[in-house]
Amino acid sequence: MEIMDKKEFEFLLKQGEGLKLEFKENYDSKNLGKEIVAFANTEGGRIFIGVDDHGKVKGIQITNKLKSEIQDLARGAILLL
Repeated sequence: MEIMDKKEFEFLLKQGEGLKLEFKENYDSKNLGKEIVAFANTEGGRIFIGVDDHGKVKGIQITNKLKSEIQDLARGAILLL
């Protein structure tokens, strides 16, 4: 996994949502799962959780539990393909 630097992150926020970029203000497993499947069915992309639709960073509390839930969700979405 490649780590993104601040400059690239800010560029993507300004660019806004598109075919390969989705912003999610909050973690919602149902909606996130749909986005993962959609990206997996195309050319891939990035999902930023904690960013509103206008590219404003709201932030979220990152915990080990949340990381595990997202990993499990991604694995499950890939199994559905």
